[in-house]
Amino acid sequence: MKVKELKAALLKKGWAGRTLSREETANRLNPLIRSHLALNHAYNFAMNHCGDPHVQAGLSAVLKTARTDVGKISETVFSCGAVAYNGTDMEPNQFVLPNGKELLALRDEEEAFLAKIRAEKAFEHQMRTEAVLNRLIQNSQERLEFLRGCIRAART
Repeated sequence: MKVKELKAALLKKGWAGRTLSREETANRLNPLIRSHLALNHAYNFAMNHCGDPHVQAGLSAVLKTARTDVGKISETVFSCGAVAYNGTDMEPNQFVLPNGKELLALRDEEEAFLAKIRAEKAFEHQMRTEAVLNRLIQNSQERLEFLRGCIRAART
C-alpha cells in the first residue's frame, strides 16, 4: 500500500504530513485548466460537426459538466490566492478535429486528459484539491464511456 493510501486509510478525512503549498497547487492546476479548456473546445467542435442529433445532444450534456469542472479547478486556484488560467488566448478555430473521425479524435484527447489528471494524483495535494481531482477523474471516465458507446454504435 502506498504511503498516501495508508495515510488516507488511517486518518479517514484528516491529513498529516506535508502537502503542496498554495503556490505549488496553483502552478500544478493551471496547466490542467489549459488542457481542460482545450478539450472543451474539441468537444464543442465535435458537437457542431456531428450529423447525429442524439450524439450532439449527448455531447452537449457532457460539455456542460466539463465546463463546470473547469470552474471547480479555477475556484481551487483562486482559493490558493493565485490567478487561474482563463483561456482568452485560445481561439475555437484552433481546435479542429479530423473530418469524419471527430469522435475517435475526441476519445484520444479525453484519454490523454484523463492520464494528466491521474498523474496529478501522485502529488500530495491538499484534501480539497484531491476531491476536485477525484471528481475530474470520475467525470472524464463518464465522458469516455459516452464516447466509446457512440463509437461502437457508429461501427454497427
